[in-house]
Amino acid sequence: MIIDDSKFPIVLVDFQHSLEQTTTENHNHDKDMAAFTGLFESGKPFVMVSTGEAPEEKHKHSREETRKINAWRKLNKEKLKFIQATIQVEPNKVKRVGLKLFASVYEKFWGNPLLLAQTQEEALELAKSVLHKASLTS
Repeated sequence: MIIDDSKFPIVLVDFQHSLEQTTTENHNHDKDMAAFTGLFESGKPFVMVSTGEAPEEKHKHSREETRKINAWRKLNKEKLKFIQATIQVEPNKVKRVGLKLFASVYEKFWGNPLLLAQTQEEALELAKSVLHKASLTS
């Protein structure tokens, strides 16, 4: 996972594993989770915008990786509320429909909505709108 928080509260994230990590299946989720946890330090709401393709099942998590991710999620459940939404950029209409069906599962697991945009520009505008709405309710 690559995190770019230089435009915080809009955080650009690429959830894909690098080609090397996919090939060797030697991905270290501890580093990803530590970087992700750092986003909570400001104590402010933010929106994640995925800059890469939707994650695929090319990299199947091991049981140990899945346990670590689930433990991290449970440990950070309250902090995950800082994430107002995750926006996935997906230009392909058919894939967006598939992701729309997956959105409710995503929201139940992570606690924030999965929104979809056709372009990066659309995603950034949507992120600004979500953050504006969040500022009105806090």
